[in-house]
Amino acid sequence: MTRTPACQFLITLLLATAFCGGGCKGKKASPTGEPPPEPPAAPISALEVKAVTADLSVPDPAAPYWKDVARGQVALLAQPMVTPRPEATTTEQLIVAAVHNTTHIAFRLSWADTEASEAGRLGEFSDAAAIQFPVGDMNKTPPMMGGPELPVHIFHWRAQYQRDAEQGKPEMTALYPNMSVDMYPMEFKEAPGGSPQEREGFSPGVAEGNPQSYQKAGVDEIIAEGFSTSAVQAGHSSAAKAVWHGGRWTLVITRPLTIEGGSTLAVGQETGVAFAVWQGGKAEVGSRKSVLMSWLPTRVL
Repeated sequence: MTRTPACQFLITLLLATAFCGGGCKGKKASPTGEPPPEPPAAPISALEVKAVTADLSVPDPAAPYWKDVARGQVALLAQPMVTPRPEATTTEQLIVAAVHNTTHIAFRLSWADTEASEAGRLGEFSDAAAIQFPVGDMNKTPPMMGGPELPVHIFHWRAQYQRDAEQGKPEMTALYPNMSVDMYPMEFKEAPGGSPQEREGFSPGVAEGNPQSYQKAGVDEIIAEGFSTSAVQAGHSSAAKAVWHGGRWTLVITRPLTIEGGSTLAVGQETGVAFAVWQGGKAEVGSRKSVLMSWLPTRVL
């Protein structure tokens, strides 16, 4: 029987799933460049962002200026609004700090996570975190993903994206070294052809231009106007860097104060910010997450 390329692709996927067995664990993140230990922080009801003279266009969780920045603790809860919901709150506390240099603002987030999860194989999920801003009036914009004509601007980091940016996106032979197939059409480097355009025939997401099908630089920018309306923005000037060490993630997301078509933070003015955290090792993905249930008033000093 002659197998079509699509049929061969399906067979490969089924074989890969069998070799994973549903019990695969994410690769552990490297502990290089660890930030200092994270001491406890007092709960806060608002966030003040003071100015520094450092270059904030490059995120650095271990930068020396963070030791002089006030930190605060915010409480997260299991996302309760839409299904599927998490069974429990996996991330109860998030420690937050922020600085600006009149052109950029950097947020430093720290939370406990017993393992670093970077996804990859079927059945695995990535650790992740997001920062959300209202595009317009904070008092009118719902903090849970915004609403119709009340958009929110989200900066979404994934450990998986960071690994791909730093180490390259893993190929099937690396993810499933024991698989046995005649040919995997997206990796037939020695076979005739094999151009990027020919490979796209076996990757519908890439062929259709789905931004989630491409390798990331560590952080996505998303505009949403309510649940299930997230739209990844093409091209942005934000950046993120995280380090997992000693059972904690420390993440810095940096962005310009003003982003055309998105949210704006201005010196001397107040806006709001909200947060979400996913623990991939506990099967959190999509709506399964821990969230801040209201806007945290944020003033850029």
